[in-house]
Amino acid sequence: MDWADLRIFLAIAQTGSLRRAADLLGVAQPTVSRHLQRLESDLGLRLFDRAQDGHRLTKDGEELLPGIRDVENAVDRVQQQTLRISQARPETVCVGAGETAAAILARGLHILSDGLRVELILTDRPDLIRDRKPDIMITHGLPREGEGQVRRVGTVENAIYGLPKFAESQALPLTDEALSVLPWLGFTRQQDHYVTTAWLTRVMRGRAPSARLMNSDLMVAAAKRGAGVAVLPTFKGDDCPELMRLTGLIAPLSAEYWVKIPKHIGRNPSIRAVMAWIIDCFRRDVGFRKDVG
Repeated sequence: MDWADLRIFLAIAQTGSLRRAADLLGVAQPTVSRHLQRLESDLGLRLFDRAQDGHRLTKDGEELLPGIRDVENAVDRVQQQTLRISQARPETVCVGAGETAAAILARGLHILSDGLRVELILTDRPDLIRDRKPDIMITHGLPREGEGQVRRVGTVENAIYGLPKFAESQALPLTDEALSVLPWLGFTRQQDHYVTTAWLTRVMRGRAPSARLMNSDLMVAAAKRGAGVAVLPTFKGDDCPELMRLTGLIAPLSAEYWVKIPKHIGRNPSIRAVMAWIIDCFRRDVGFRKDVG
């Protein structure tokens, strides 16, 4: 006997119909019907009489109703006790993310609620992922594998940044023609599969980058010294007073980010609280827009 089946039974008993029970629980009506059929099969009893105006408890159903309500109360007590224990002993929630998403979260650690603890792991470090599997994964693009809760958390925009000297006597945003002659900072050869690399190579007309760097933090450091121009997430580029936006937002490099939580821990209070914090971090940073010029 499954608690999910008993929960469906109580909802039908309360509302008097499969449709209203489905609305109450936020599930599809066929799901309600399937759970009811399974419960009746397991018990070997008919629990409801079907009528045109809905479902009425049979005599057997009425006899079982008080006991099933007792089960519901017991489950509620366990859930409340679990919540109290979880709040008293906050867990460390491990979050796996790529460089850009991890930077957004690091910038939001100061708004993390008291009592919550997080550990950030870069997903481009396979050795770390093997040692500590993340509870929550942030992915660039919609996750495609496995079951769990999935939610879009934000879109990171990108633009080309550089020192003001690269835009002297020119109107902003710079044209592709103006960009094509500038020194540019690219990723390493191992990262040539990045969409950013392909886009920049086209804009720069096949010219080799002036330097190859592993991540955007290194590009910021080099760009601030005038080594070249770089594609940067706007939340990083706009935050650097030495640099200016040389282009508008680059639509082909707009990056959607999603959060994925395994199904079995989706209702954990610490997990849900960290999920809310992640969403808040993205709203604070990637919601920021600033025009060039």
